[in-house]
Amino acid sequence: KSIVNSLNLISKKIKVIVPLHPRTAKIIQQLNLEIDFTIIEPVGYLDMIALLKHCKLVMTDSGGLQKESYFFNKCCVILREQTEWIELVENGFSICVGTDEKKIISGFETLIERKNNFETKLFGDGNAGDIILQNLN
Repeated sequence: KSIVNSLNLISKKIKVIVPLHPRTAKIIQQLNLEIDFTIIEPVGYLDMIALLKHCKLVMTDSGGLQKESYFFNKCCVILREQTEWIELVENGFSICVGTDEKKIISGFETLIERKNNFETKLFGDGNAGDIILQNLN
């Protein structure tokens, strides 16, 4: 409920699009929660890449999406208490907020305005294959 409430509040400031898993949609319906943001069907990988490319900020509980948001130069509000990608949090690219409504809103407000330097290469520069190949020869 707190995540839905948070997204409803955030949607008053910025368009919110949520590709929603059918089980989650069913729970929202069962709880009769009011939705003020845009829900779409789950998307495939290429459609998710397009959403990442064109969004301003990512909010997710997905570990993979946390890291991919960084690759697309997007900050990420992590809807979990902890993350396996601690370097994203330590370097200010992401914030772990859990499911507390006030923390979600605060994390959004902090990161939507943040101007991070995505020149930092936390996960290398994409040349690992070339370096390995050179060292094998």
